[in-house]
Amino acid sequence: MSEELLDIFMHVPKTGGTTLSEILRKQYEVNEIFDHDSYEYKIKKVDQLEEEEKKKIKAVAGHYYYGIHQHFSKPSNYFTMLRDPVDRVISLYFFLKNQPGYERVREMTLEEFVLRDPEAQNLQTMLVSGDPDYPDIKKAKENLKTFSVVGVTELFNETLFCLKKEYAWGDIHYIRKNITKNRLAKEEVPSDIINLIKKYNAMDMELYNLAKELLYKKLKSLTVDEQKQLEKFKLEQSALN
Repeated sequence: MSEELLDIFMHVPKTGGTTLSEILRKQYEVNEIFDHDSYEYKIKKVDQLEEEEKKKIKAVAGHYYYGIHQHFSKPSNYFTMLRDPVDRVISLYFFLKNQPGYERVREMTLEEFVLRDPEAQNLQTMLVSGDPDYPDIKKAKENLKTFSVVGVTELFNETLFCLKKEYAWGDIHYIRKNITKNRLAKEEVPSDIINLIKKYNAMDMELYNLAKELLYKKLKSLTVDEQKQLEKFKLEQSALN
């Protein structure tokens, strides 16, 4: 957390971002964080803010493409959470089947969802590259390397600890939010469907592997005392979930 910098959380759908957003909100006053849901509506809302209102904002969170910082005059730093693309697509499919406004998904099989829905095809690369029309893996990698923290859902607690250290956050304990219920585990999905997801998310697989590398590098840099603090936090957290 910095008085001079704008902290931007790029929330990729179905990566644990709703839980992370709850933790983020605890770190700021209500008028210091700008948090909206839909892609286009949020940008319009940003541009409608008075300059004095913008100056008060210390953090931005939501389903943004890389580039939201251009709508603010403050220098900024990004952080995000990525997820194994196969798990993300499976989770997203079962989540959307029960969401109002996604009736089309309710009628689809998982295979049809992967073949026909843009949200099931390299969405993580698309968001991080900053191009809503064309996911550019080279640009996404370049952008990702500039992020202050890149976490992965599978190492959620480790990611949280790195965020606490980077931004001097307070309490980061949590109860999981927005969990997809009644979904198939990856092991229950036929191998041909798994391979189809990988095919249509090849760039996301590449970006996810980079995210893991970046996170492991941060974890390796922890001091012995910080490693002990991390283990203590993980034990405390396991008692809550």
